[in-house]
Amino acid sequence: MLDTTGQITPPPWYRQFWPWFLIALPSTVVVACFFMLYLAIKYSDDLVSDNYYRDGLAINLVLTQDIRATELGLSANLNFDASSDEAIDVLALTLSSSIETFVMPTELNLYLLHPGDASADHVVQLTAAGDGRFRGQLPTLPAQSFYLRLVPAEIIKSAPAQERLQSAAWRLAGEVDFTDSHIVELRAEPERLNSSSD
Repeated sequence: MLDTTGQITPPPWYRQFWPWFLIALPSTVVVACFFMLYLAIKYSDDLVSDNYYRDGLAINLVLTQDIRATELGLSANLNFDASSDEAIDVLALTLSSSIETFVMPTELNLYLLHPGDASADHVVQLTAAGDGRFRGQLPTLPAQSFYLRLVPAEIIKSAPAQERLQSAAWRLAGEVDFTDSHIVELRAEPERLNSSSD
């Protein structure tokens, strides 16, 4: 474009490439930051707790549960029986005690706790089948690892699952990896007991 003196004048800044390029770089970073903030809020980490006092009390309850299970000499063997290639649906459990006077419960609750996603947790109710054997129906689960917690079924079934887990008289613990094994032994966690006695 020529001006009145016959010289070429540059186009206005908003018609040039480089100003828009320089504006686009920080704008992209700002948009990416807001997107990351959205993801962090929507998919918050279930492993982070903000109530340390309540969690500390819960740890003491868990230690009591492990000590009680050890006193009763409890152990359990789980067999996740695959009736088809598509789903594991039958769960067989054998509970044993070294105390002869131990009264077997009529129902047990097995908690399958996902290590990183609380929405993937499951509770399976097991009913007695005689001679320390229990059976239950297991929903279709992904081939992942889960922490296992076995507790006697509580009378108050309207309480939240986490509260029932923490208020049980005893518990047995273990882990299962559905990609590897379908037979698991559950027991009181000795590392917790040893660390609490130190």
